[in-house]
Amino acid sequence: MPKLEQHVIQEDLLYYEAEITDEQLKEFKEAESNDEEFPDWVWELDWDLENSRTGDDEVVYVKVADD
Repeated sequence: MPKLEQHVIQEDLLYYEAEITDEQLKEFKEAESNDEEFPDWVWELDWDLENSRTGDDEVVYVKVADD
């Protein structure tokens, strides 16, 4: 008996904000414009969830067997 396989890909959109100083903004922009790694303090910020939306589900059907 033929079979189908269903692959579901879901992307959630989460928007976070964190307050930074003018000095941190300058350092961040400099790293970003030079394609450098972000400063370590970026990962240590107190991020607050500002908005979230579930994304659209993308469903793909694939024939996997022809038994």
